[in-house]
Amino acid sequence: MLRLPRRGVSSHTERDRRTARGPGARRSDDSRGGSSVSARERIRARRRRARSSDRGRAIYLLPNLITSASLLLGFWSIVMSIDQRFERAALFIVLAGVCDIFDGYVARATRSTSPFGVEYDSITDMVSFGIAPALLVYNWVLAPLGHRAWLIGALFALCAALRLARFNVHVNESDRYHGIPSTAAGAFVAATVWFMGWLGLTPPFSPVLSLVLTIGFATVAVLMVSAVPYPSWKMVHITRRHPFTTLVALVLGLVTILLHHEPMLFAIGLLFIASGPALWLIDRRRAPQAIAAEPTESTARPTKGPPREPTGHVG
Repeated sequence: MLRLPRRGVSSHTERDRRTARGPGARRSDDSRGGSSVSARERIRARRRRARSSDRGRAIYLLPNLITSASLLLGFWSIVMSIDQRFERAALFIVLAGVCDIFDGYVARATRSTSPFGVEYDSITDMVSFGIAPALLVYNWVLAPLGHRAWLIGALFALCAALRLARFNVHVNESDRYHGIPSTAAGAFVAATVWFMGWLGLTPPFSPVLSLVLTIGFATVAVLMVSAVPYPSWKMVHITRRHPFTTLVALVLGLVTILLHHEPMLFAIGLLFIASGPALWLIDRRRAPQAIAAEPTESTARPTKGPPREPTGHVG
């Protein structure tokens, strides 16, 4: 008769088998469990690093995407100028200016500034605020003046390129620009096109008006490469003095511009262009006063004479 082994024997056999394996067997099992746990932790850490790197790439791409939108808007402005759709070309320049303002703010807010972004932004500004406004000026007002009128458009593009190159090599930490920014110059060209259309004046213009516009655009081009000081956005501090008043003024200004953008943008552009020579004159007047107010070496450091001998009766 076949008899099955009892449980006691099997358990005893299993205990003998564990004893035969030695004291290091349980340790090896524990080490295997620990290694599996550490492997899972490594996989999780790798996944976290991958997610963080993907998030970092998305943040890095965001300002560059805005810059790309500005470049495309500048290209569309060139196409509209060739098609003689001047107001649409002016609109695309203004929208490119809005993108140019936001890409810098986004890059600084997300701490994603890079040398690539600086160079890409400079190339984009050359297209959107150098070539596009120059071509708009030529097709809008200069073409009927003769074959030599293209020189004014070329002057605008050349000054914009020099302005951008100077901006890249000189770090400006002050609250002023040196020369009109290329973005403001291109926006002023667009605002002039809108303002003339708002007045009902369309090309071809009269010789007098064409001459005035030509001189005005040439002046703006020269001011881009000048050393005339211009106020920058750094002078507007919403979070410092009178934050509520400053914020309300900005909101009212934006609403007014949206309701009457043709005359308001042109007026703001004229005031901004005139602010540069006004600041230059103010600085020229303050300079002699500042020099006169500085203490000279003789007044700043009083001379010390030889020590006096003590006076008194000698006994």
